Amino acid sequence: MVWLRAGVYLGRMLGTTARTFRPRPWERIDLATIARRGTPASPAEYAQFKREHAPEFLFPLGRPPEVPPGIRDGRLERQPPLRERLGLLAQDRCVYFFRRPSPTAIDWHANPFDGRRSASEATWCRIPDYLPGQGDPRTLWEPSRAAWAIDVARARAHGLEGDWGPLFWRWVNSWMTACPPFLGFQWKCGQESSVRFIAIALGFWSLAYDRATTPERWVQFARLAWATGYRVQHHIKYALSQKNNHALSEACGLLLISHLFPELRASADWHALGRRVLGRELRRQVYSDGSYLQHSMNYHRVMLHTSLLGLRLGELSGKPFEPDLYDRLQRCAYFVYQMMEPDTGRLPNYGNNDGAYVMPLSECDFADFRPVVQAVYYLSQRRRLFPTGPWDEDLLWLFGSEACVAEVVPPEPPASTAFEVGGYYTLRREQSWAMIRCHTYRDRPGQCDPVHVDLWWRGQNVLQDCGTYQYYLPGRPDVEHYFKSVAAHNTVTVDGVDPANHVSRFLWFPWLRARKRHFGQAAGATWWFEGEHYGYDRAPWGVVHRRTVISLADDLWVVVDDLLGSGRHELILRWHMMDAPYEAEAGRSCLRLQTPAGDVFLSVTGCPAELVRFEAVRGRDEPGRVQGFAAPYYGERLPIPTLEVTCRCPLPQRIVTAVSPVEPLVVRAAEPGTESERWGLVWGDRRWIVELARLQRVAPRTFLGCAAAASGSKLTDL
Repeated sequence: MVWLRAGVYLGRMLGTTARTFRPRPWERIDLATIARRGTPASPAEYAQFKREHAPEFLFPLGRPPEVPPGIRDGRLERQPPLRERLGLLAQDRCVYFFRRPSPTAIDWHANPFDGRRSASEATWCRIPDYLPGQGDPRTLWEPSRAAWAIDVARARAHGLEGDWGPLFWRWVNSWMTACPPFLGFQWKCGQESSVRFIAIALGFWSLAYDRATTPERWVQFARLAWATGYRVQHHIKYALSQKNNHALSEACGLLLISHLFPELRASADWHALGRRVLGRELRRQVYSDGSYLQHSMNYHRVMLHTSLLGLRLGELSGKPFEPDLYDRLQRCAYFVYQMMEPDTGRLPNYGNNDGAYVMPLSECDFADFRPVVQAVYYLSQRRRLFPTGPWDEDLLWLFGSEACVAEVVPPEPPASTAFEVGGYYTLRREQSWAMIRCHTYRDRPGQCDPVHVDLWWRGQNVLQDCGTYQYYLPGRPDVEHYFKSVAAHNTVTVDGVDPANHVSRFLWFPWLRARKRHFGQAAGATWWFEGEHYGYDRAPWGVVHRRTVISLADDLWVVVDDLLGSGRHELILRWHMMDAPYEAEAGRSCLRLQTPAGDVFLSVTGCPAELVRFEAVRGRDEPGRVQGFAAPYYGERLPIPTLEVTCRCPLPQRIVTAVSPVEPLVVRAAEPGTESERWGLVWGDRRWIVELARLQRVAPRTFLGCAAAASGSKLTDL
């Protein structure tokens, strides 16, 4: 990978890349040059040739599927809804990140939210990735991902009347006029080029017989296909050097172009390259337990979408991919299902989330992962996991109407599960569940979050990951850093610093090490997890953070944080909560969160040292002291209450957090024994004794057991 990256940068320095991607007007890309001999060159003859030799695709040329009532009339949560999005397109406005309408008509080289602009007259390889005047590249790219093309394609499928052909071509013409081949920021990324072509191809195939799709526009579409394939093929080494979903997206783009345009001279080479890269990278990037090397739920979905489409194209071409790739994708879908809140399809907002969504083919919310799980399961099994609903629209577009009536094989509800290769662990109770992250990285981490815990109760993400917000914020590096740092995750900070160094925008070093110590079920049906990380176990700290998560009956949770070391340190434990009214009582070290589904309480106790600060922070935006924000969607920063608990004490130190519904789970002071401590828990008229090992590194396990006690019993009586 190092040599690949070195070659890429050497090519840019020597000018080889700029010469390879010499800009040219669209009209200079003529069929006689890019297509094989014998391909008709005139627009009318070429359009007729393409119609007569249309390859088998996801649906017949010009005949998009009709969405049946069972899908169309379900609970549609995507906002703004399809009809409103189409109305925005008629005003030359689009929706950013599936949530935020553009305030002004589209300008392909400008960010409408901050006014920053990218260069439009320079070859893409001469434009830096990050410039203060250019701003966030992901925001600049979003309209060019062409979700608007898929919306226009879906309009008729949803029975909406309108002149969808002219609207589609108005947007395509606008983009192609503003972005001639290889000029400007919109050509800078091969993945962006591939995702754009996937969306426009779906739109074109739906509207191929519309009166607006003239013979000249068949040629226009071929030019776009060729320019995209050329862009990807000649710089795919950069995507490979990234060792992430870029390579999969670009491979899928090559497979799609070569499938739809076999007459292009480079088509056979593009197909061979795309097939080789997709198979190799899918085997390399997906861990054996179905988790993914980018440590991100949303990037996991990007990988699933591009791989799903790539494997589907293999089927349509009569050259299906090897069975092990289907098995690998099925494991990936199983991983997502186990991380899912079943009633909503939502997952923890964990890892980098830049709003990417390769195939937005339904009216499910961006955060709903049921569409991709349903589609991947059908790809591998030709059966469905979920009953009919809006999430089935993906099946309709990708596999046809027969997929939507396939047998439903309801899975077992998500259960307590360990994905040890990827370092993800879930503990499940009747109405609540937790995800714990404990991993020794062998692929680069994008954020610093050792032993982070996400907690869900009654479908609500009550203790959450704060998300990503934006990749680049000129003038606010503190806000940019916050969302990636330990301070934005549910874990402990030692001496106010991260346990790793943020050496570049997407890389921390040294890569954190952690290990699971225990995962399983104890007596009394108590599930528990124990792990520790070693980020602080080096100079100047010498501290091991050991975390134990215990799930008691009745959706009661206990989190034990042991900070093992020596010397005096400042410890800050943070719990980032869903945004709801709250009351914090510092005297009792208790916080009440008033959620729509009922009250949730957090009680915190320190031992041997007591807490010196118990404070809830919401939306603090001071230079260098940012706290209490979450980004549920990219580019959207919202205030949330965050509990900060501080100890300044000699180590070792133990901090115990109890989370409970309805009323507080009171944590009684520890009673020391020879080899263990007994902690009392009181919840209403119920009592438990939790036995924990003494604070020492050599303890083989922290949680030794839990027993119910008689009502009214005192700790000293047990």
